[in-house]
Amino acid sequence: MVTAGTSLRERKSAKLKLLVLTIAKTMLRQQSFQDIHVMDLCKKAGISKVTFFRYFPQKEDLLLYFMRVWAFELSIDMQTTNIKGLKAVKFIFDRYGDLCENYHSVILHLIKYHAISPLVLKPISIKKAEKQLLFPNLEGVDQMEVLAFDRLLEKYVLEAIFQTEITKSSDVSDLVSMLLTTTYGSILVAKMKQTPVKATLKKNITAVLETF
Repeated sequence: MVTAGTSLRERKSAKLKLLVLTIAKTMLRQQSFQDIHVMDLCKKAGISKVTFFRYFPQKEDLLLYFMRVWAFELSIDMQTTNIKGLKAVKFIFDRYGDLCENYHSVILHLIKYHAISPLVLKPISIKKAEKQLLFPNLEGVDQMEVLAFDRLLEKYVLEAIFQTEITKSSDVSDLVSMLLTTTYGSILVAKMKQTPVKATLKKNITAVLETF
């Protein structure tokens, strides 16, 4: 396991954050996020509520960390398989569809958290020790960039433009905004109509990408 450049304290902190996340993901397979209580998470992780809130000031901040780790793992997967351009964009949405199917309440509560927050929410950071624990056998993982969902889309949409896979004349940020709008709209519509969210998302994103 690679542990260069991290202290024992940093590694213990990283293990605790990832332990809480792992426990939460297991619980989220069986119940919605609103039904999960911080005290239950703390009991399973063997920590106090004070310790929990030291890492996650609000319970919902655990969702921000959930998505940050998901995006980082996805990014590493894409780098190691060398997926590029428009194919990468489609791959991102395929994986996002899986995420919605497996952790539907996470995505819905994230949308709600962003909607009611008076401030722009910033993701919980992933530190060097956490990267090393997530990918213990990947050389140089601690130096790899952590990109959020929207930044991942921006990276590969831009790449698709450079490869002339996308010919629509528009600002990259506008294209990504269109994709994000379609993403969150599809999730809410699927919820309202009680239709499979992954299928709804795939259909709508495909339609948008065809206009590019």
